[in-house]
Amino acid sequence: MRVKQVAENLGISEHTIRYYDKAGLFPFVARDDNGYRDFSEDDLFWIEFIKCMRQTHMPVSQLKEVAELYDQGSATKSQRQAIFARHKENLLHQKALIEEGLATLENKFKILENE
Repeated sequence: MRVKQVAENLGISEHTIRYYDKAGLFPFVARDDNGYRDFSEDDLFWIEFIKCMRQTHMPVSQLKEVAELYDQGSATKSQRQAIFARHKENLLHQKALIEEGLATLENKFKILENE
């Protein structure tokens, strides 16, 4: 599958997919005889994962590290798990900050309603 088809299927711009490619996030994606990326169905799951992780502000550099580790095989499983565990902790911390901010805003709304 070509970049254009991937973009249409996943709702990601072609520019973004090419950016991810140049950033080294697709070391395991096959190329056709002309040197163009030929994305498989499995590759689409990886791109969806990238999209999700980018929405949670995982740096491209970390995603590149995960891609390179994945490309090296199952011996790197614990290293990938450690990266994901750190990101999960960051997300949980951000979630707590957001919940605190929402609670503060709710209190402010109550105060303003009584003015």
